[in-house]
Amino acid sequence: MSKNNWLIPIAGIVAGAALVGGWRVYQKRAVARIPSAEALDDPEIAAAYGRVAAMPQMALMRRLVAHRAVRLCPTGAAADIGCGPGQLVIELARQAPGLHITGVDLAAEMLVQAQENAERAGVGSQAAFRLGDANRLPFADSSLDLVVSTLSLHHWADPVAALNEAARVLAPGGAFLIADLRRDMPPPAYLFIWLVTRCVVPPALRRAGEPLGSRNAAYDPYEAARLVQTSHLTGWRITTGPLWLLIEGRKL
Repeated sequence: MSKNNWLIPIAGIVAGAALVGGWRVYQKRAVARIPSAEALDDPEIAAAYGRVAAMPQMALMRRLVAHRAVRLCPTGAAADIGCGPGQLVIELARQAPGLHITGVDLAAEMLVQAQENAERAGVGSQAAFRLGDANRLPFADSSLDLVVSTLSLHHWADPVAALNEAARVLAPGGAFLIADLRRDMPPPAYLFIWLVTRCVVPPALRRAGEPLGSRNAAYDPYEAARLVQTSHLTGWRITTGPLWLLIEGRKL
């Protein structure tokens, strides 16, 4: 048998072993939700998250989310809840010069990064950053035209209270878009996140169990719908993709 002919069965064995191993990993996944608190006030984790946020795949996600948000509301006052290092604020400012965006985060370390990033990107005049909790947003009633949030919903200790706050600060007709992972993602997506957690992310995030911990803490679309139904937020719909879910709409 030639060398090339030997490679075919070997490749088949390797592929079969990979499929079996991947299926076993998937079978051991957490099915019930496991709450996860943010740890971005740890400077090492905050720095690692900042590096991950700058990766191309994260930039692509932000462009898509920002494009969708800007279609809902291209001008006025906006807030990004759980803004992290400010990358979505920057993308919104780039796509919508008529928006002024305030990023809100619990972690002071993240806000330092966010301010520096916004100044470096040349959008400092459109951006502001404030320390704050999703459950007690630092805005007056009906004062915002747009509320956005990405990859933060699963960290909120009281998501209904946070959704109520979004409803409070939005003006009538104001738009909202809350994007997060979905826990019931299909096997290839789950295995991708499992592999990234084990092999790709910086060591500080790996020690924190991310991003797999965020997947485990995420909601499925039915759970997310029940949360919004319980809240004061109106005019909403939920849309989904292989990895994500979106709560979006306009306040009635």
